[in-house]
Amino acid sequence: MKKVYFAVIIILVVSLQTKAQSFNGGIKAGLVVSQIAGDGFSGFNKVGLNGGFFVQYYVKPVVSLQMELAYIQKGSANTLNPDDPESVGYLLRMNYVELPLLIQYHLNPLVLELGLSMDFLAGQSEKINSQPNDQGDAWRKLNIASVIGLQYHLSEKWSASIRSINSINSIRKESVPLNVRRYSKKFGAFNDVIAVSLLFYI
Repeated sequence: MKKVYFAVIIILVVSLQTKAQSFNGGIKAGLVVSQIAGDGFSGFNKVGLNGGFFVQYYVKPVVSLQMELAYIQKGSANTLNPDDPESVGYLLRMNYVELPLLIQYHLNPLVLELGLSMDFLAGQSEKINSQPNDQGDAWRKLNIASVIGLQYHLSEKWSASIRSINSINSIRKESVPLNVRRYSKKFGAFNDVIAVSLLFYI
């Protein structure tokens, strides 16, 4: 895993230093709201952070490829309602290193994005009614997600972005009650994320 991170960092640094006009690069930061389809709770109630680096390569004047190395917080949250005896307080924090690869279509000032992301689980914590509930071995270390997004160029150096990021494969190794199906006959749990970011081009 460390070799993968190192290789990606080297690629990003070399790409950012190139003087070719077809390359762009920069940094991004923002907020995410997320839920987990298949955990019995609903709503994008978990708030987290997202930030990292990106490299953009133009294959045509209006078409580019973008590769990123970023940190993103996903998970699920539910607030305990003391007036409801069936209510459960729940919090699942999942920290990922994500490697999205996107194809972008430029309609200045708008940019349409579509691609896939490999998300590596760096750590997680879970609480039920404020009590720790360790399920470390239950989660997959690698998750593949689809990415659909829209950027808006605020200026030559700044852009705003909104993305929908959705798991393709289950984040759980084994299915449990309340899990759902997505893209296959197997039941599982799936990250659903809406990410809003600011991008700065170096």
